[in-house]
Amino acid sequence: MDKDVHIGKQISICANRIHRKIGKEAARYGITGVQSRVIGFIYHESHKRDIFQKDIEEELDIRRSSVTSVLQLMDKNGYIKRLSVSEDARLKKIILTEKGMEIQKNVHDFILKFERSLSDELSDEEANTLINLINRLSEKIAD
Repeated sequence: MDKDVHIGKQISICANRIHRKIGKEAARYGITGVQSRVIGFIYHESHKRDIFQKDIEEELDIRRSSVTSVLQLMDKNGYIKRLSVSEDARLKKIILTEKGMEIQKNVHDFILKFERSLSDELSDEEANTLINLINRLSEKIAD
């Protein structure tokens, strides 16, 4: 392997390009890339269970203070609602509003098309190898 090639740098560049591409699409609907990831997570998981701020922090690996400010802005802009739960008034269940659901559908459709365009670039064998390698490296650096 070329000694000037840095695996971490290449992965980071690729991930940044993906986030920018999705962020650009999300911006068409007035939200950030992080907000679109939060909306997607709430949408996909809320069918199975109640979603709380801690779930978002863990799933997206984002600090509590960052999630707090993102959720406050999303609530203010009408994408989510935070509802108290009867067992503990301090806990706030997070749900999507109709506005949030509409954005989720549009951004999700874009992501599926974008994913297909990436997959079309690789054979099935290459795609499986890539996923296995990324997972292996990710496990190696996990905290």
